[in-house]
Amino acid sequence: MNKSGIIYSYGNDKRQKYLGNMLSEYGFTVIDVPGASAGENASKNNPPLEQCGDIYSSRTSNEILLLPVAVSEETLAGIIPFIHHGTYIIGGMLPAYLIDICSSENAAFLDYMKIPGIAIKNAVATAEGAICEAIKASSINIQSSRCLVIGYGRCGTVIADKLSCLKADVSVLTIKPADIARAYASGYNKASGDFSAYDFIFNTAPAMVITPGRINTMKGSCIIIDIASKPGGTDFSYCKSRGITAKHCLGLPAAYSPETSARIIFDEIIKYI
Repeated sequence: MNKSGIIYSYGNDKRQKYLGNMLSEYGFTVIDVPGASAGENASKNNPPLEQCGDIYSSRTSNEILLLPVAVSEETLAGIIPFIHHGTYIIGGMLPAYLIDICSSENAAFLDYMKIPGIAIKNAVATAEGAICEAIKASSINIQSSRCLVIGYGRCGTVIADKLSCLKADVSVLTIKPADIARAYASGYNKASGDFSAYDFIFNTAPAMVITPGRINTMKGSCIIIDIASKPGGTDFSYCKSRGITAKHCLGLPAAYSPETSARIIFDEIIKYI
């Protein structure tokens, strides 16, 4: 695909718009597909996906379909019938069944969230957004607060680092011996199952770790920011019954730093297209 190619851009969040503008400035023809997103950011003036026949019928044999991170089921249902040899699907967190369809149709695909450079840089935007959500939800400062970070992978590491820079008292809970050693080497406390001391809890683990038993040990003013993929690692309904604030925060880079996040994606995917 050369720069005279057409890119069909799906999704209406700001990151996707910035990314489309960057690709357009680079030389591609970028077409925003109306009604491509059925999520909360979709424009009310866009027609539903099934009414976009003119766009689909005008496509060329070689085309790029640029999907947002965590594309909606409605969008996928609309594009799957049109996937063929010559289609190039580019998106983040592509579902397994879409990859299977691309393989069976001999269509190319790229899940850019599996590119290490993007995933690592994206962790910075995610961490900053998570801390912003915590600050907005709380009545106290991060400085001098006691913070727990659950999971010490890419995002957990950056969240702990930024909390430490804000002069918080940071503890880390992780089950991997190597991560425990890294957290200890960075000067963080090793957490136990008793969550009563914490003002803020940041969960990055994609498993149910903030359970009723642990929630029962928390103080009522504790703020939980869960950034793990759906369904998250928190029993949100039990938190609500206890009056504890627990927020499931997904898509933070698109919400807090869409231009920077788009640039991170652009700099990597341009190598492939």
